Amino acid sequence: MILLAIRGSFYAFENYGSKESLLYLFLYGATGLLIPASLSVALTLSEGGFIVEENGVVSLEYLTLFTSPLSWSIVGLAIVSVLFISGTFLTFYASRAGDKSALKLMRTYALFWSTPTIIAALTAFIFLGQHNERHFDNMMDLWWLLALSVGFFMLAMWLLYNERRYGLAFISVMLQFFCAFFAYGIGHYPYILDPYITIQGGATNESMGMALVFAFIGGLCLLVPSLILVFKLFLFDADYVKGKK
Repeated sequence: MILLAIRGSFYAFENYGSKESLLYLFLYGATGLLIPASLSVALTLSEGGFIVEENGVVSLEYLTLFTSPLSWSIVGLAIVSVLFISGTFLTFYASRAGDKSALKLMRTYALFWSTPTIIAALTAFIFLGQHNERHFDNMMDLWWLLALSVGFFMLAMWLLYNERRYGLAFISVMLQFFCAFFAYGIGHYPYILDPYITIQGGATNESMGMALVFAFIGGLCLLVPSLILVFKLFLFDADYVKGKK
């Protein structure tokens, strides 16, 4: 919440303030990296071993969390993934805008951050196997999803390297992460918080469950048209992308 407040505040200062400030720009960019990094800690906690229950009292082992290689590998993966995805998207955006200098720079960034992303993913995968063998084995059983993720990554790299179909390259990157996280989620089943909370144990009563389902469907009905409208007005509007509007 603090990072979100800082990001929103300095976005307003940077865009609507009377003077441009490198400090505001730096804080806006830094919080954009730190927010996903802080949220990624939830993935570490879900693996178990960091939250203990003794005599009905639940406590978080902060020292264990902050000294865990798995924790820092996931944080690192979150940071480099944001940079890689952003670089790929901005490459596509610069291509749409016809800005050759920006396209060259963003393409270089996308290619550069691809290597740290794969290294961080492999590192996190290794540390996951050391920390939670059950989850690791389940993911290995879903090797075909992981293979699809690698395949989409290679396709994106080929397109970026050969300067082709930047939109397809960005979609390939999104599918790469989708397959990887899908394998991660299925491999985690049935635990939400290992070993204390399972999907079955965390299930709510039928009436509340139906209400949550309807709320989820309603949210999608609002979100999807909104995204389509935003893309149509901005990203897919050639005049806007090229700065003519």
